[in-house]
Amino acid sequence: MTGLHKSPDFGFSLDFAQHRAYVPGDAPKFIDWTVLARQDKYLTKQFEAESNLRAYFLLDSSASMHGSAGAKWSCAVRQIALSAALLSKQRDALGLLDVRAGEEVLFEAKNTEDAMEQLLLHLANRCELSVGNGSMVAATERLLSQIPPRSEVIVLTDVYHEDLQAFTTRLGALVDAGHFVKLVLLVSREEELDAQFYAGSFVADAETGTKTMLSLKDAEGLNAFVEGQIQIVKEQSALYGMRYTVLEVEDNPLHSFRKIIS
Repeated sequence: MTGLHKSPDFGFSLDFAQHRAYVPGDAPKFIDWTVLARQDKYLTKQFEAESNLRAYFLLDSSASMHGSAGAKWSCAVRQIALSAALLSKQRDALGLLDVRAGEEVLFEAKNTEDAMEQLLLHLANRCELSVGNGSMVAATERLLSQIPPRSEVIVLTDVYHEDLQAFTTRLGALVDAGHFVKLVLLVSREEELDAQFYAGSFVADAETGTKTMLSLKDAEGLNAFVEGQIQIVKEQSALYGMRYTVLEVEDNPLHSFRKIIS
C-alpha cells in the first residue's frame, strides 16, 4: 500500500527528483531525451518514492512519571492516542515499547485497527502506580536490535534519569543506525519550574514513600536540577543529530501534539 510520505529512496512516482548519468542496464524509458538532444548527454530521470511511516513510542512508565496525580503519565498517553488517530488516517504504522521496573511490553508497529485498539487498551489498563524505574538504556538497545530500518522513534520521558548522558548516547546509536529520533521531555511548569511551589511543604518520594520537608533552597535546587537536565538533552541532541522538545503537562494536549509532530 502506497503511503503518504516521501521516502529517502528513489522510486516511481510523478515527482521528478534529479538526473544521474546513464549506465548500461538502465531502462531506456527513463532517459531524458530532451537533455540528449540539447547537450548530447545521456542522463536518466529519478523520481521521488513514497513510503509508509513506522513510528515507535518509547514510553517511560517509571514511578516519577506517575507522580503528581499522574499528570505526566496522562499527558504521555494523550499524545500517543492523538498520534494513533493521525497515523491510522494516514495508513501509517504505530508501535510502542512500554518500560517500567522489571517489565517491558513491546507492540510491533502495525497499521491495522485491531493493533491500534490493543495498544491503546494496554495503556488504559496501565494507570496503576509504577514503583521503581525500568532501564531506558536497555530498552533503547532492544529497539536498536528489533525495529525495522528507518523507523521514527519518539521518546516520552521526564528528566529523572540516573545517567541522562548514557541514555541519550544510546539514542544517538539509533540515529547512527538510520532511525529518526525525537526526545520529548515532560515537565511540570508549576511543580518543577517554579521554585515557590514546594517551598515549606512536605513531599513524598514516589518510589519509597518517604516524606520530607523542603526548604526554599531545596525547592530552588529542584528547579536548577530540572533546567540542568534539559540543557543536557539540548546539548546531546545537537551532538547526535536528534530532535528534542519540552512539553509542559499543564498545556493543552493539542498544543503539545503540534510540538511533537513539527
